[in-house]
Amino acid sequence: MAGTGEEELVFKSITEIGGLYRSKKVSPVEVTNATLKRLDELNPKLNAFITVIAEKALQKAHEAEDVFMKGETAGKLYGIPISIKDIFRTKGIKTTAGSRILKDYIPDEDSALYNTLNDAGAIVFGKNHMLEFAYGFVHPDYGQCNNPWDFNRTAGGSSTGSASAVAAGIGFASIGTDTGGSIRLPSSFCGIVGLKPTYETVSRNGLLHLSHSLDHIGPLTRTVKDNAIVLESIASKKVNYDAVFSGSIKGLKIGVIRSLTDSRAHPEVSTLVNAAFQLLGELGAEMMDVEIPGIDAVMEIAFPILLSEASFYHKGWYPERASDYAAGTAGNLKEGFNVPAVSYLEALAQKRAFAEKVNAVFDNFDILVCPTSPSPATERDPTFEDTTYDYTQRTLPFNVSGHPAITVPAGVTPSQNLPVGIQFIGRYFDEATIYRAADVFQTVNGGYKIPCPLVVGK
Repeated sequence: MAGTGEEELVFKSITEIGGLYRSKKVSPVEVTNATLKRLDELNPKLNAFITVIAEKALQKAHEAEDVFMKGETAGKLYGIPISIKDIFRTKGIKTTAGSRILKDYIPDEDSALYNTLNDAGAIVFGKNHMLEFAYGFVHPDYGQCNNPWDFNRTAGGSSTGSASAVAAGIGFASIGTDTGGSIRLPSSFCGIVGLKPTYETVSRNGLLHLSHSLDHIGPLTRTVKDNAIVLESIASKKVNYDAVFSGSIKGLKIGVIRSLTDSRAHPEVSTLVNAAFQLLGELGAEMMDVEIPGIDAVMEIAFPILLSEASFYHKGWYPERASDYAAGTAGNLKEGFNVPAVSYLEALAQKRAFAEKVNAVFDNFDILVCPTSPSPATERDPTFEDTTYDYTQRTLPFNVSGHPAITVPAGVTPSQNLPVGIQFIGRYFDEATIYRAADVFQTVNGGYKIPCPLVVGK
């Protein structure tokens, strides 16, 4: 197969790479080697991977090459290099969850997600760095995962390495988890597309849970269309999203969640996001402000659930191994054991009530929009104690309600050249509509340009 430039290859879309495979212009071996080479070059600066699965990935790449050379039928993800957050069990391959507790853990079974990717022919070449047990803090044994736009800033969390790798051109997608914004926030920080699909759209069997009532699995990609391709392959119920990309949002009723847009946001974020709303209106969407009752108090619902469920999963290690956790994680676990059962059950009831309030809003709107994060990437991972901005205020509500939400780059800040994300939220199991709107916005707003000025050409 004829070759092409390595940097050009690694930043192509999944559809483009698949087309090159089918026309025999590029080999999956060539693409996988280019991906692994880029990982070797950039990971010392990014710290985006905990485990690299090079030998197995190249073996699968050779198998995929044979399939394409023979002209056999292959799916959209066949031969595509993809990474996964190190929170999914992988048989015979280390699964650490970014922790000291599991630093040597090698599962004897695969997660459903890993099996699904393998069945689709994807080439899983590495397991991404993450905040410890996805609980808001990086473990000092692993260190911070850095942002390709600025190596002195965090990639965000908890799917830190997933976002950093995809933005840097190390793989064409990654799979992360999102309990309070852990796909969407790092995607926003790194200038890529991240989807939290409807609750339980993707099987969580074999996932190392943080909170089973709030955990979601979803893809991180550089384009909206790539995101849809990945979701098609990993969702429990198969849906083909090809037909949704009509190129038009004319007539869509879009509600601007004003309280989440104007409340305590970085001024450059507000400027970029309001310009995005204006663009959506110019493209034919019907834009109106909307308020969701109780959205400002959603943390009072989420935290009793998150704290108590997380502590339940860690009861075999805490408090006996408290010193092996990052200090912040240990503090959260201690607090979780003190949540009364009545408070937990009351929070679950409030969760259901809040979901109904969000459902009621969708009686009048097709999509809701708001910023993804209140600020661009910070120097260090934001914590629950951060008093400048509330980093989960715009994402956590839709973990509580379970509605699908996607973040798309809205532009970069003038002062620091850092990405800002806009979030589209949809009805249950209506990823198609938010994909449609997000794709039109991304295309008209400049499409996907190679971001990460610090890594391009390195």
